[in-house]
Amino acid sequence: MVAAGCAGFGSSKSTGAPDPNQPAPQSNGVTVTPATISLQGGATQAFTAKASDSATATFAWSVNGVGGGSADTGTITTAGVYTAPQFPPSSNTISVSAAETGNTTATGSSVVTLNNPTPTIASVTPTSVASGVAFTLTVKGTNFAPGATLMFGTTALSTTRTSATQMSATGTATSAQVGSVNLTVQNPNPGLIASAAVKETVTGPSSNLSVGVAPASATLRAGATQSFTAVVTGSTNTNVTWSVNGTAGGSATLGTVSATGLYTAPSNLPTPTNVTVTATSAQDTTKMGSGAVTLQNPLPVISSVSPTTIGTGSFLITIVGTGFVKTSVVTFGGTTLTTMYVSPTELDAVGSATSAQVGNVTITVTNPDPGGSTSGSLTAKVVTGGSTVTTVAAVRFLEQSSFGPTPELVNQVQQLGFDGFLQTQLSAPTSTYLDPLTTDTDVSKVQTRFFQNAVNDSDQLRQRVAFALNEIWVVSQNKVGDPTGYTNYMRALTTDARGNYYDVMKDVTLTPAMGHFLDMVNNDKPATGNHANENYARELMQLFTLGLSQVNPDGTVQVDSSGLPLPSYSQDDVMALGRSFTGWTYPTEPGQTLKKHNPEFYGGPMVAFESNHDTGAKTFLGVPISAGQTAEQELDSVLAVIFNNSDLPPFVAQQLIVKLVTSNPSAGYVSRVAQAFSTGQFNSYGSGKRGDMQATVAAVLLDPEARRGDSSTTADSGDGKLREPVVMMVGLARMFHATTDGTGFLNPGSSMSQGLFNSGSVFNFFPPHNLIAGTTLNGPEFAIFNTNTAVSRVNFSNTLVYGQISGTTKVDFTPVVNAGTPDQMADWLNTYLLHGTMSSDMKTDVVTAANASSTTDAKARAKAAIYLVTSSSQYQVQR
Repeated sequence: MVAAGCAGFGSSKSTGAPDPNQPAPQSNGVTVTPATISLQGGATQAFTAKASDSATATFAWSVNGVGGGSADTGTITTAGVYTAPQFPPSSNTISVSAAETGNTTATGSSVVTLNNPTPTIASVTPTSVASGVAFTLTVKGTNFAPGATLMFGTTALSTTRTSATQMSATGTATSAQVGSVNLTVQNPNPGLIASAAVKETVTGPSSNLSVGVAPASATLRAGATQSFTAVVTGSTNTNVTWSVNGTAGGSATLGTVSATGLYTAPSNLPTPTNVTVTATSAQDTTKMGSGAVTLQNPLPVISSVSPTTIGTGSFLITIVGTGFVKTSVVTFGGTTLTTMYVSPTELDAVGSATSAQVGNVTITVTNPDPGGSTSGSLTAKVVTGGSTVTTVAAVRFLEQSSFGPTPELVNQVQQLGFDGFLQTQLSAPTSTYLDPLTTDTDVSKVQTRFFQNAVNDSDQLRQRVAFALNEIWVVSQNKVGDPTGYTNYMRALTTDARGNYYDVMKDVTLTPAMGHFLDMVNNDKPATGNHANENYARELMQLFTLGLSQVNPDGTVQVDSSGLPLPSYSQDDVMALGRSFTGWTYPTEPGQTLKKHNPEFYGGPMVAFESNHDTGAKTFLGVPISAGQTAEQELDSVLAVIFNNSDLPPFVAQQLIVKLVTSNPSAGYVSRVAQAFSTGQFNSYGSGKRGDMQATVAAVLLDPEARRGDSSTTADSGDGKLREPVVMMVGLARMFHATTDGTGFLNPGSSMSQGLFNSGSVFNFFPPHNLIAGTTLNGPEFAIFNTNTAVSRVNFSNTLVYGQISGTTKVDFTPVVNAGTPDQMADWLNTYLLHGTMSSDMKTDVVTAANASSTTDAKARAKAAIYLVTSSSQYQVQR
């Protein structure tokens, strides 16, 4: 009896009798038909089995002993239908076996010889080549085997196989081949076989061929475009390749040119400022034409200046606009400022405002020749607020409200006061994350953009709060490596850092990055008796909003009659919230239609597939969730329940205080910040709506407990926190006026156990509660402080001072050098790095080391002092 399949099923192509040296088919009570066969890659063959002891036996099929087969050796169905792999394995003889069901000792096998498939050619580019000129052909098709060769007539070309569907080959046609030549792709043994031929035209000597380019010359400003056209005469092959100064496609330095001849000038002028755009004949690479381009600087345009209010004395301003180049210069009331180029849309400039400039001062940007021009003007207001804040207090305030003080910002805080400075920060232009390129495959550019923004941009308060939110609402590249996903996640945090905590909750929840990281995306409506995915539901409550235990308004834990903490939620709440979060999937890709499970895509917020949402009634945290709601409606409903929960204000208050100011806030401090969160109001800050981030952050920074360390007479030894590595690195770069594109910080951070955006889990690099050994003090950052990371911190200081963070990150120690004697250098560092807390013993050591480093070189003395202070334990702990 035939147990499986039928003799006429499928198709196969035999390429000859099996090798007689290969193993013979086996039969132990079962006969497999056919006993031997040769098959090409991808072919199918139906096998049948017959048992000697039963006419009704059924069989289990395997390939080389693997039930059902494998991708490498081919697969076989339960009906005995075998499908060969596209290309044979290294040992191209395999065994197809059948074992009688219920009697595994009754077996039989067939020997199959696997050969390469027949290749096919779909297209060849170019379709014409010139004799005597080296050419490169690109061939697309199917079934190109490893080792396949492109045959040019009877000549084997030097061939590079890119994939099973594409290869390229190089060669030179002879004069004897002028006319038409057969091109074939030849797959090697086993089963040596060639494709059907396609024709390639070979032209004779190309002395009459010429290439012209129009326009012959053009003058462009940086960043502008010019379309060039190539005219090929003397040949039917009009294809050309484009280059800039001999570089195919151009470069970021010279400008780029597309395959259609569209030239885009670089953002900054090269040296020299003249480039040549060339079109080269695809038929004869010795024939070319070109257009000359004269490059000029762009026209600068200013759209905003921050801050708009400046105190007398040193200041730093950020100018946002377009058309900025590395040689742009900012003028302030006619005075040229020291200008730092950040990007074509951003400049930083430092200077000093005098009392004579009190009032509105005009700011412009000038680009030099060639094509020199000056922008329109904006104004900033210079005020004389007087020294309302001490230098020490200003430094300490900036350590908490930014990524680190600079001498210029210290002066601004002194002149404007804490309130005035915060108001300028709240109106500062938002730092940006650029759209990833299609060629970006990881988050490295998002990471470098973070560091570039943190060092350079003026919205320091927004960025510092966004970073704190990033450490609460954790997404890690160990699972989310898509650059668009991480870009949109960071944009959400940056935007909402100055908004409302409810917006943080909803916007981050709907980012595909968070959806993918904690499995809310494609969370299916559960069948009866099953559960929805609970991962995001649990972490949303535990880590992002409520914490594990119910707390009082001051953050202290509520306990039951036995003294045990009262849980803030139950497993039933987790299950209910998991059901509420069903039905969401990735955004729908452009041109596609919404599916139950959209394919992985990060270009927008997640979207709901309503029929996959659990619309049943639920009870969550004691609040009924009515049935019949859409996924969007129910998301709002359950987030509102969390948002209005009494545990949320002290949870957020505690988290922000610990991340910005001190690891050990008093209950009163937490209570006051929680009150600002609840009412949405603190002094003149806030909208009066619960969850207002401006009111909450102002309460964190301006609370008396936050400010008591501004004076040595009111400072408390329990205040402060260990500087986390990212903040420490950026703070030092800022203090020493680093110019950077953001490179050079990631690896040192990783060596200190804080590789940006790459925490080991949703629990961040370190927990918010971590008892320092031998003390009763909380020290979250000490969870990643050990012998190795301590050495890495010192190594970073050494690199900062005696090496370089990266080739494109430069620091400037001039202010310390200009401070004067080693004693004065130590005083400068004490003021700006330690806000006046340097001990007398430490100062003695610093001065001694600076003097010992050199008797004549002020820079060497400054470096020695900077290294000792930045690597010291007194600096590592932010008081």
